[in-house]
Amino acid sequence: MARARMPSGSSPARKPPQRTGLRRLRSGRAPRREPPALALAAFVLLLGSALPAAAAEPRAVVAITGRASAPAAPRLPDAAAPIEVRVALSRGAAEEVSSVRVRRLLEIELPDGAALAAEPVGPLGDRVATVWVDRPTAARLEIQVRLDGRAVVRRQIAVSGLTSDVAARLVAIAASEMILAEMRRARAPRRPPSPRRPTQDEVELASRDLDTLSVSAGPYAAVVSGGPRVLGGAGLALGLRRLRLTESLFARLLAEPSGGEPLRWIEAGFSGDYRFWLAASWRLSIGATASVASLRLPAAVSVDGIAGERDTWSARAGLGLGVETRLGGPVWLGLTLDPGIVLRPARYEGARGEAGAVEGAWLGIGLSLATERRSAPLR
Repeated sequence: MARARMPSGSSPARKPPQRTGLRRLRSGRAPRREPPALALAAFVLLLGSALPAAAAEPRAVVAITGRASAPAAPRLPDAAAPIEVRVALSRGAAEEVSSVRVRRLLEIELPDGAALAAEPVGPLGDRVATVWVDRPTAARLEIQVRLDGRAVVRRQIAVSGLTSDVAARLVAIAASEMILAEMRRARAPRRPPSPRRPTQDEVELASRDLDTLSVSAGPYAAVVSGGPRVLGGAGLALGLRRLRLTESLFARLLAEPSGGEPLRWIEAGFSGDYRFWLAASWRLSIGATASVASLRLPAAVSVDGIAGERDTWSARAGLGLGVETRLGGPVWLGLTLDPGIVLRPARYEGARGEAGAVEGAWLGIGLSLATERRSAPLR
């Protein structure tokens, strides 16, 4: 079969070059190297197409991981919870203004930190504001607001000649201002209450346990069974009271009220008693006493078996019972009963040879006027 001839001056057909990547393979020729600029541009294009996908994946992973590991939103404390506003209208007010319109306008006018409740009623609790719109007269509407159980505040607005929409706007604005004022008042720090001054009874009750210095003086009389002898005179006492227990030092000068030179009894002693208050101006005392006395018997020719001796000593002990009443301020008037016994008899012999002794039971009674001074003043 004859081979078709090619026209003169033409070359045989060549196979189209095969592309492998960025190289072009030519038949019968050695592979040609691409220019460096072209290779660099191709590398940049390949790198640019690969980087967005690779970079998007870590961001997505990070976003997903962040959403999975994000901590729960902290719960707001009760003090930061919004105030729930509940609005209700009376029948007369609902005839003047629309309840729905008032609620919508009030929701717009409410300050930050307050939210309108879906219903006019709800459970009791803190952070609740109640708004009540009433119509006391045909020309006026009254708005009442109460927040957190505080006192109710009221405001009246004149609606005579106003349209229902304008009246609703005035009600919403007034209610919003009242709620804001109550919120500011609730957040304002309260003044600490002034300290309460103690009452007179409390002052008196506290004074009973304070350290107190007392001085008392008054007449005193005693009857001694041995003799018998009747002695009379006066006494002086200095006492210190601590926790209602009084320790006293006392001295008395007593004498027999008979003709001639009287029998003389001078004693010094110690007493302790506890006081019971019956009332603010009345108190009782009970205690014990002990004393040592210097005794002079002028009519005796001998004392204790010693001829010509007239002086001796004696001692006694007993109980102390008393009642006191306040005359005014720190001044007290007291009556004391002092039963006891003579511990050391004083024996003597009279001028006619008769024997006698100052001994036996002792019964004393005294009247005293006392003043007290506390160690610390009461406020």
